Amino acid sequence: MGRKTWQSIPPRFRPLKDRLNAVITRTPSELGISPPTITIPDLESSVSAEQTKDCSKIFIIGGAQIYKLALEQEKSEKAETTRILLTRILSDFECDTFFPLELKEDGTAEGWERKSKQELDDWVGEKVPEGVQEENGTKYVFEMWEKKR
Repeated sequence: MGRKTWQSIPPRFRPLKDRLNAVITRTPSELGISPPTITIPDLESSVSAEQTKDCSKIFIIGGAQIYKLALEQEKSEKAETTRILLTRILSDFECDTFFPLELKEDGTAEGWERKSKQELDDWVGEKVPEGVQEENGTKYVFEMWEKKR
């Protein structure tokens, strides 16, 4: 996650439980981060094999600049970005930050395909709530997209 995403998580919930938290920042000393959370200077920097030995999946959780970098990296020979787990908000809001890829509600996107609910459940290893969800008056759905091969 990027620095701004880290800072947006309320301190009582940091680090996120049951996972390695890696914060991408050029100014780690300003954040006061301590183990088990680690900092790396950029997306391309390696996290040691020892740190990732129990990691079966790596998730990019934001923010917008980090998403953009991960998707651009995917266009290189590394081609590591293969799935997008999307929470689609079914309302319009005033905002100034957008996901850098257009994944349309009709299930179309250049180079990507929306997967089924069963494929989402199978990949995450648990049953994901199906259909429209609502929280505090905001409606949303969970989707998984996969890079076309």
